[in-house]
Amino acid sequence: MVMEDLSQYKKALCIVFAIHVLMFVVSFWAAIMGRSSAVMADAIDFIGDATSYILSMYLLTKPIRMRAVISIAKAVTMTMFSLIVIVYTVIKVRDGITPDYEVMGMSGVLGIISHIVCAYFLFKFKDGDSNRVSVWVCTLNDLFSNVLTVSAAYFVMLTNSIIPDVIAALLIVSISIRGAILIFTQAKKDMRYIR
Repeated sequence: MVMEDLSQYKKALCIVFAIHVLMFVVSFWAAIMGRSSAVMADAIDFIGDATSYILSMYLLTKPIRMRAVISIAKAVTMTMFSLIVIVYTVIKVRDGITPDYEVMGMSGVLGIISHIVCAYFLFKFKDGDSNRVSVWVCTLNDLFSNVLTVSAAYFVMLTNSIIPDVIAALLIVSISIRGAILIFTQAKKDMRYIR
């Protein structure tokens, strides 16, 4: 990556990092207030991605092997966050409290808007090594997750049931795990490339 592109990519990462930190706070609050597993999954994704973006800024000029190793660590972390969401979802199912669909919907819509903005800034840099792939995959994962959250909010409103929230949370977890596999696969390719 030439220096001008590197500078533009770093600026894009700074912008999406700030958006994700802000949206983590909003989503985490919304998850607690709205008692929603899907929104909690979104919140965990936001903070996980914020961590990914800050690491990506640090790794911009590092050797490809180091970037690949950190990408593998990101994939493992995404999987661990997914397990946390599963545990939270099980607790919510046991409690049986129907989430607040209005809070879910507002949180999801804000998430969609924030991820469209992030995708706009990152699109130019979506291809490359495992580190750049991980940034793009995380951004798309969260956009899909927010769409699922809005859909779940609609079905919670219709059914007055926790089930749509649980289904959305589990789908978000599956998207996150799929993303972790994609990142891990690209990191392994990067490791083979430098041997």
